[in-house]
Amino acid sequence: MASDQQKREQEIERLAREIGSLIREADPEKQEELREAATALMREEAHQTQNQEAEHPERRRAMNPMAAGIGLVVIGAGLAFIMPPVGLVLIVVGLFAIIWGVVITLFKK
Repeated sequence: MASDQQKREQEIERLAREIGSLIREADPEKQEELREAATALMREEAHQTQNQEAEHPERRRAMNPMAAGIGLVVIGAGLAFIMPPVGLVLIVVGLFAIIWGVVITLFKK
């Protein structure tokens, strides 16, 4: 991977040197104009690349309620010893979330 990155950097450096030599070979009156055009093109290309990355972000996977349900059942079981009504409510809510997660998983397949 590092060698691909190095090759890419070397190619960019070579192209930049080539552009610089072409600008130096041009008429002195046109050199500043060519520099500005080359700079504008590079910025535009970099901006387009950033826009393309922003248009296609990684898709986040939705969390299955089963995961939250398992957590609620575990927390509810612990709280059931300290505060039984709260613990039992969390266990019941957790069980509903687990059932909901199982149903969602079955219907996706």
